[in-house]
Amino acid sequence: MTSPCVLDAWISRECDGPEALPLPDRVRATQLRLLRQTLAWAATRSRFYKRTLAGQNLQLRSLADLARLPFTTVEDLRRWQDFLCISQGDVQRIVTLQTSGSTGMPKRLAFSEHDLKRTALFFAVGMRQLIEPGQSLLVLLPGADRPDGVTDLLRQALSPAGIHVEGGNPAATPESLRDDFARVRPDTVIGGPEQLEALLHAAAQDATLHAAACRLRGALSSGGVFRPELQGSISTAFSCLTLDHYGLTESGFGGGVQCPAREGHHLRELDCLIEIIDPVTGAPLPEGQVGELVLTTLQREAMPLVRYRTGDAASLLPGPCTCGSPLHRLGPVLGRYVREGDTIVLRV
Repeated sequence: MTSPCVLDAWISRECDGPEALPLPDRVRATQLRLLRQTLAWAATRSRFYKRTLAGQNLQLRSLADLARLPFTTVEDLRRWQDFLCISQGDVQRIVTLQTSGSTGMPKRLAFSEHDLKRTALFFAVGMRQLIEPGQSLLVLLPGADRPDGVTDLLRQALSPAGIHVEGGNPAATPESLRDDFARVRPDTVIGGPEQLEALLHAAAQDATLHAAACRLRGALSSGGVFRPELQGSISTAFSCLTLDHYGLTESGFGGGVQCPAREGHHLRELDCLIEIIDPVTGAPLPEGQVGELVLTTLQREAMPLVRYRTGDAASLLPGPCTCGSPLHRLGPVLGRYVREGDTIVLRV
């Protein structure tokens, strides 16, 4: 057995009920309470959910009852102001994402200060696996250096522990990587799969960069499909712990992260409620079966989402993790479901 998942202790502290009860039972009870609060908040404050949840019994008796509520889609988010549950003056950050729909209108996600602090807390807990106080973190994610972006949230989360956080050039050219590693001297690096693969190739051609990369304690991939062979190559080349993170802007950037066992992504159980559905019928699927990931946000203040269809193809893994965690784990994202005419296909 590997070390226990760091998220479990955090989740346990925030759960309802005595610690003597099994953690999965406490998580489900807390999720149900938070889900009821989310539905009440959204149905009274969001114009969109006032319409779509009208007439629904929102005092759900179990988490399974969530499946009878309507979905939220990417197209719905184009009318983002209909989702707001707080005044625009209380919005801390708005993120605009382009979509591929016929109207060409973007979707927007709004976050309050509270929402962003919840994400920063998740980052602080999850990053304990990869970095220690007094060390340095280099962030190579595209767009991460915007105000209240991922780099800023990581800085807010990790600076109190004496961890230095710096953004780098997401272009990840051999020249920019050499400059960023010389400037930051990172102990851990975060990037998308493209940035980490570029680092792997550049280090193979540059002895100085290779020596700097071999100082890495850890590497975290986020924002794309992290192929197992690439993850293994990076771990081997730099002799460091390499983990994958799953998150969407819609999930508040953070969603789930691997532990060193690398047997799926341990989830932000009290912030993100995950369902897996049949992409054609919309029916819930059992653990272990691949389908479309549906997200319901919990404890979200500015713009909660109820049964949001992400399009991502994944599964919830059965059984406990080798690390000992008994909680849900998300399997690898295998691609996206897209509609082609009257057919839904999986695009890898």
